[in-house]
Amino acid sequence: MISKHNTTRFAPGGMGGAARNAEPSSVSRTNSAKASVSDSGNEVPAVWANVREALRRRLGDQKFDAWIAKLDLVAEVNGEILIAASDDYQRSRVDTEFGGIIQQAWDQADRNGRSVRIETRDRIAPDVLALVQPAAQHVPHASEDAEDTIADDAEEAVAITAEGSPTLENFLVGDSNRIAFGLARRLAMGAGVEANVVTIVGPHGVGKSHLLKGIEHALKAAKGEGSVLYMSSEDFTVAFVDGVKRKDTSDLRTLVRRAKVVLLDDFQFICSKPGTLVEFFSHMRAIVANGGVVVLAADQTPALIDQLDERMRDEIHGGVIAQMELPERNLRREILRAKADAVSEAATAIDAEFHLTDEWIDLLADRLPASGRALCGAVRNVYCGTVLAGKPLDKTAVEKSIQLQMGGAPARAPRIDTIKDITAKAYGVTKADLESACRKRQFAQPRQYAMYLSRQMTKCSYPQIGRMFGDGDHTTVLFAFRKISAMIAGNEGMAEELRQLEQRIMADPRNTR
Repeated sequence: MISKHNTTRFAPGGMGGAARNAEPSSVSRTNSAKASVSDSGNEVPAVWANVREALRRRLGDQKFDAWIAKLDLVAEVNGEILIAASDDYQRSRVDTEFGGIIQQAWDQADRNGRSVRIETRDRIAPDVLALVQPAAQHVPHASEDAEDTIADDAEEAVAITAEGSPTLENFLVGDSNRIAFGLARRLAMGAGVEANVVTIVGPHGVGKSHLLKGIEHALKAAKGEGSVLYMSSEDFTVAFVDGVKRKDTSDLRTLVRRAKVVLLDDFQFICSKPGTLVEFFSHMRAIVANGGVVVLAADQTPALIDQLDERMRDEIHGGVIAQMELPERNLRREILRAKADAVSEAATAIDAEFHLTDEWIDLLADRLPASGRALCGAVRNVYCGTVLAGKPLDKTAVEKSIQLQMGGAPARAPRIDTIKDITAKAYGVTKADLESACRKRQFAQPRQYAMYLSRQMTKCSYPQIGRMFGDGDHTTVLFAFRKISAMIAGNEGMAEELRQLEQRIMADPRNTR
């Protein structure tokens, strides 16, 4: 992005930003004298405060707190926003995982078109670095008008009151998560589950983290702080890398092995890092050997995680694996109603009215991707787009929220490749399995589902679909379509299963490109 500015402006406040793979600028130690200084006033911190809110909403609290909140806003240098990272690992990880998202958020908040760059602290000149001010110290500027302040307070009240602490008591249970919830409740009560390794598997947004934190909350209340340890895989990785750098990982060893129950979130993240994976399994074996329990949460089954070697996979499969699915329609309605009631209660506290009718709840439940996180986000969007914006709460507002949740633009018809990808992942098979002629039920049924959805969701003809599935015979597709149509007509459970699969497909970002 071409900068519109030529001066260097030092900005108080603190948040992170997108890393740039550019050569060191005038803030490097060797060129610090080249940076000219002028007063930026409140502009950059004010923009960054808006970016911060947007990033937290988009990334969620866990990822935001783990990575973005630890970055510090330093200065504007020749039209480029400079951010300080503590080390190369943090800078590289944020650049890789979140760089585009951060720059996008900044672009939306900053009318001046400035780019954002992350640099490690040791490459920033001391006189420049001295200007940094952590994000936690940022307070709203007096120049912000009263209307904006009221709106900000309203959003904060909703965010706090509507969420609450994740416990097993406020976890909504349905057919899609009943087994996982039952395991979590037994663990929280200190009861055995006949296994020392428990794996909870499910797509993003179905409540895996909620269950783990609910277990943590209950065990801490009953048995004290040292009885249980909750860690995200990112936290574990950072702690391990820091220990390796210091040539001393004893702190991590002590932290993990002292707990009787260890809860590890986003297990698949560790699996992409061989050294960290080996380290974690050494801890897991020690915990199990001492009679402890390890609970893993992952977005796919261990059988599909290629980075696990045979021994690792066997150790996990020797325990209990509980599958969580996207919530069924009745549960989706419960989630939406609970979230709407919580937002309404918070809004009432600030003299604002907010109420979603049953009709609109049904509309959201039927049209949105069926994850709890997406559903809660939709309710927040309806609230912000109406009450905070001073606009009427009507069907138009609900439709707009649905559009925002679907990527900001109406989804177009999916490609058959997308349908095959998502169907294969949902049923633990490969695209090649769907394209084969194997008649085993484990392959044949997902293949027929994919053929049925290809006919339902695209304008492709039976022969075109047949060629996409490696058959070329339209009668095979016609048979699958008629068979699945007849089956779902008399089986509400299967009909719901297909609706959820269709929602996953429609929620795929490839459909809005």
